[in-house]
Order: sequence, then structure tokens, then C-alpha cells
Amino acid sequence: MTDHHNPDEKPGWADNPTFIRIFLGVLVVSSIGAALAGFVGAWKNPHPHFDVEGLGVFFAVWGFAAFFFIVLAGQHLRKLVGRKEGYYDERE
Repeated sequence: MTDHHNPDEKPGWADNPTFIRIFLGVLVVSSIGAALAGFVGAWKNPHPHFDVEGLGVFFAVWGFAAFFFIVLAGQHLRKLVGRKEGYYDERE
């Protein structure tokens, strides 16, 4: 695979180290704030169907576990349905 990077090209705004630092800082602070609000009960379900839904961070943990499962299942599914790297070159 070739790299088409032009050394004379000015880097974009998303490549600026200051922007990256500020963006990651805002992301971390907002994530911690949302988790703390969940622990305090700001997003508590007033009428949970199951007792575990009454926990403030239940849906965050449930979503993380579901995403974790999807990623692990995708790794194994790729082995099942994936093609060799030179699959399309064999036809020529």
C-alpha cells in the first residue's frame, strides 16, 4: 500500500496537537461527569422493570458489555466469512 502524503501539504485542523489535546480532555471530563451523574442517580429509572435497572450506571455497563461482545464476535466471524488477501487477484 502506498502512502499518498504530500510533504508540502499543510496538516488539517484535526491534526493539530492542541486540538487533539483539548478534544480528548473534553471527552474524558464529559465521560467522567456522565459516570458520576449516573452514580449519583441523575439518570435513575423511576420505574425499573428489573431491580438491576434501578442502578444509575446499569445502561452504560450494559451498552459497554454489548459492544464488547460485538467486537469479539466480529473477530471470530471474520475468520468464517473472510477471503484471502489475494482473492480478487486470482481471477485475472
